[in-house]
Amino acid sequence: MASYFLNLTPLLEIVIRNPIMDRTFPVDGRVAAVIDTGFEGFLLVPEDVFEKLSLNQLGLDRRELILPNGQRAYSSGTYCEVVTPDLGVRLDGFVETLEGVGEVVVGADLLQNLRLTLDYCLRIIEVEAWR
Repeated sequence: MASYFLNLTPLLEIVIRNPIMDRTFPVDGRVAAVIDTGFEGFLLVPEDVFEKLSLNQLGLDRRELILPNGQRAYSSGTYCEVVTPDLGVRLDGFVETLEGVGEVVVGADLLQNLRLTLDYCLRIIEVEAWR
């Protein structure tokens, strides 16, 4: 199962890789990432996931985020690879973290590479490789 709803939250199963440091999260299996079309970034992860991938040991960029409540927050990030095993898709993009993030979130920058259909009535998610 590559994608599904958990209550009303759409999820996509992914694997996150840091090919430079040869780290993978999770080590075995996949992580269920929240699909958030309102997040314009590529991937947002909790600080502990960022550290498990040794991404904090790479050169980091700092970015300003405007949160849904209008407040500004600052993230730290670098580049990684996201794999969607059931689709056979590997995508490179900017992964970021900031204090207080509790879940893995895929955003519009990652989703623009996929064909995504959300049917809330039937609780069906269809995801296809596009590029």
